[in-house]
This record gives sequence, C-alpha cells and structure tokens, in this order.
Amino acid sequence: MTRLDPKYAKAWSNKGVALFSQGKYDESIKAFDEALRLDPTLVDTWHNKGVALKVLGRTSEADAAFAKEKELENSR
Repeated sequence: MTRLDPKYAKAWSNKGVALFSQGKYDESIKAFDEALRLDPTLVDTWHNKGVALKVLGRTSEADAAFAKEKELENSR
C-alpha cells in the first residue's frame, strides 16, 4: 500500500474525492480541509468541498466554499 505524502495537497484532495465517492462525506471534508490548509489555491478542492457540504445540508458553508472557488477563478 502506498502511503499518502502528508505535505502533498493534491493527494489530500484526491483522497477527499475518493471518500466522497464512497459516501463518506464528513471524512471527505476533512481531507479537503487538509488539502486547502496546505494549498488554499486549489480551485477544484474548494468546489468539491462545497459539493460535500451541500450534500450534508450545510448550505451556508457550501456557499462560502463556492464563493472562494469563484474568487480564485476570477483572480487567474
């Protein structure tokens, strides 16, 4: 089994996607949060976090994640 590099943000983001696809939404959000802690410029991760939050009914938090996604897209 390959270990996750704890300092590689994209790996954490990918882990979040995998957890989301398994229906583990809370765990996926934790993985997305770690990815964003390491690299807050990951646009796709902000989007994916927003989707996971939305599934859990955490609408205001989801909206904030989507707003951050848009902000980063507009600054490119």
